[in-house]
Amino acid sequence: MVIEQVYPNNVSLMNNCENKTVAILGAGQMGIAIAAIFLRQRFSVVLYDTSSTAVESARDRTAAELKMQIETNLDAALRLLECTDNLQPICSALYVLESVTEKKRVKEKLYRQIMPLLKNNAILMSNTSTISITELAETLENTLIERFCGFHFFHPVRSRSLVEIVRGNKTSASTIQNVESLARAIDKTSIAVNDGAGFLVNRLLNAYLSGALQLLTEGGTIRQIDTAAERFGMAMGPFRIMDEIGLDVTLHGGWVLYKAFPDRVEPSPILLELTRLGFLGRKTGRGFYCYKSAAKHSEVLQLSTKTPSLSTAEVMTMWDTPVTDNAELNAMIAKQFINKNNESAESFTNEKILARTVGEMFHEAQRILDDGVTHSLRDLKLAAVLGLGFPQHRWNNDCRLV
Repeated sequence: MVIEQVYPNNVSLMNNCENKTVAILGAGQMGIAIAAIFLRQRFSVVLYDTSSTAVESARDRTAAELKMQIETNLDAALRLLECTDNLQPICSALYVLESVTEKKRVKEKLYRQIMPLLKNNAILMSNTSTISITELAETLENTLIERFCGFHFFHPVRSRSLVEIVRGNKTSASTIQNVESLARAIDKTSIAVNDGAGFLVNRLLNAYLSGALQLLTEGGTIRQIDTAAERFGMAMGPFRIMDEIGLDVTLHGGWVLYKAFPDRVEPSPILLELTRLGFLGRKTGRGFYCYKSAAKHSEVLQLSTKTPSLSTAEVMTMWDTPVTDNAELNAMIAKQFINKNNESAESFTNEKILARTVGEMFHEAQRILDDGVTHSLRDLKLAAVLGLGFPQHRWNNDCRLV
């Protein structure tokens, strides 16, 4: 099956909608990237954050993201952006997308604040990657529950063309149809999945990452494992992916899946230790690799109260940094985490590495089908290829490694 991004002519829900205003709640890394996607398609965007310093730098950060997406009309796109620490402007939005920190109580508090402000027909969406949509909906008024769903983007948003739409137990069919049209309007391919821990894409991702972390304790090396995966055709090796999305975020997602599937998911002691040390990946300058100049502006990505207002050029340099091995981490792993009775790194063949990383994704795909998260082999392939950068020609619908 060849995956094509086909956008039918029946995009009427969006194209004929006079109100093309989207409110994005949370001006973090994902919120900024999502705002840029909507601005590129000439949506008006209200970008909200509780931190005034985050709001002050939001326009420059969005401009930097837009500059990587479009070559012309940057100023015209930015004129459609309103950055604010006041919730009142969201009352004009037909679509409200929450993209705040991945903590249930934080999201629920925000929902209680915004409910009185929402339009009667507004659709509320969450960019959560792990938290049950049905559980989040328990905070909402009955009239809003059916207009609430997951609308999950993937990092990096500009180059990952998938959006995962998650149905809660009471999400209406019309809401799903409407947000599918919204995805088409921003040139994204969508898959609609049933609620459950990790949904679809993150379950596949966790299988890929967990296998790699286990290989480290058996004597494999970070560079060796990433190289094997990238030569296979993955967009990024597992350790590069964890550095990009943040090791703290990776750890949190792993905990959610551990609680749901304790018989086959285990938290990684390496990931726990790195998070404790503050080695969170690119955003702090060190993770499984080192990013020489990213640490200088790490507070921008963490959106602390000390966040400075940066120029577009300064923000862009954060993503254009050389990657080098983290020698300190490699030494720590060798000393603390490797079982000396295991094989040496030299004995790790590409076949073994691939079986324990990309091969585990196929095993998880079968479990996802069995659990009823989706019944679509096509959507499984879309999730892997468009959401995680899996090589299209290697995804076998029989759930076998090609």
